[in-house]
Amino acid sequence: MVDDSALAASRAITGATQGGDDEKVAERLRAFLNRQAALGANVGAIRIDAGRRSAGASSGTILFDAEIAGESKAPLRLVFRYDLGGAFFSQYALPPQFSIMQGLQARGLPVPKALWLDADGAVNGKPGLFMERIEGIAPSTMPFNEGPYMAVDAAGRHAMLLEAARTLALMHATSPAGLADGHFAQRGGDGHYLDREIGWTLTELRRTIPPAAQDAKADFYRDIRQTLETVADWLTAQAPRHRAPELAHGDANISNFMYGEDGKVVALLDWELAHHGVGEADLAYQIAGIAHFALLAPPVDGIPTPDEMIAAYRQARGKLDDWEFAQVLGEWRLAVFASMGMSRLPPELEDIERTYWTATRKRLAALVPGIGA
Repeated sequence: MVDDSALAASRAITGATQGGDDEKVAERLRAFLNRQAALGANVGAIRIDAGRRSAGASSGTILFDAEIAGESKAPLRLVFRYDLGGAFFSQYALPPQFSIMQGLQARGLPVPKALWLDADGAVNGKPGLFMERIEGIAPSTMPFNEGPYMAVDAAGRHAMLLEAARTLALMHATSPAGLADGHFAQRGGDGHYLDREIGWTLTELRRTIPPAAQDAKADFYRDIRQTLETVADWLTAQAPRHRAPELAHGDANISNFMYGEDGKVVALLDWELAHHGVGEADLAYQIAGIAHFALLAPPVDGIPTPDEMIAAYRQARGKLDDWEFAQVLGEWRLAVFASMGMSRLPPELEDIERTYWTATRKRLAALVPGIGA
């Protein structure tokens, strides 16, 4: 696939850079920080980084430094992450992310330290959270076109990707208890946690991909919707209901990992889709994502095989259970979210949407009966 087209598609899906008046935003950031007791109303100048307002599908991000008046030490290097108001997920909630990140960071896991919650939207009109900035190599939404995985040789890339699988194993080994318990108990409605998560995902699919689109792509979207509904039925029938819930990240694609100069993971980012789930499904999601990122990039050496990713995860965690179900769940969740994202593409990038769905459908057909290749 053409490199420029893939990057254009990524930007169309994740949203344009957020605009606004730097001075006004800086003043609101400063005012909020000066209300925090730990800072003693001593926050002075706010310096927002150039290109500071990256926008993902559901959240915006502002990177900035905050000077502390009367102190000679270095300024605070902070990140403000804020809700975009249901721009992608209708069931999005930012405040639980704050609790999850605080809990995981307190347990010594590689998660940015969440500092303050702007639950009332004082800074940007929607809820937001402040966190310490992680010093590492910033990820890219097209990881095999640009960014940290492309800044190293094939051996380095191979090692970094296996490290991502091991980091998932580390996260899945921690108990979900005490991490936004109320949010997790309500997410997706009533019933077994797996049924609730399948239902949560279906709600987003049905909101975004109509059952019978009234345009030239009607048959295309009908196939997407029917295929993904068929997989959901299979998952509901095959769910391992004997399993206790585990902490699942929910969006464990390799673009959400930050690395230090030594190639080790320093942070797993973007906890907006965290849920009670099956940890192995995060790994399946990650493996499927690697395949699709490779589809949208020029040929790249050093990408581990699925078996290598699975082996790294199994060795780090000491187990790999219910893989048949987990693989379908991870592949399906990625297929739903990717189809939602691809539906945002302008007409001139329709070929990317169709190429992506063809590959996705083929992967699902190999796993779930009743889906023609």
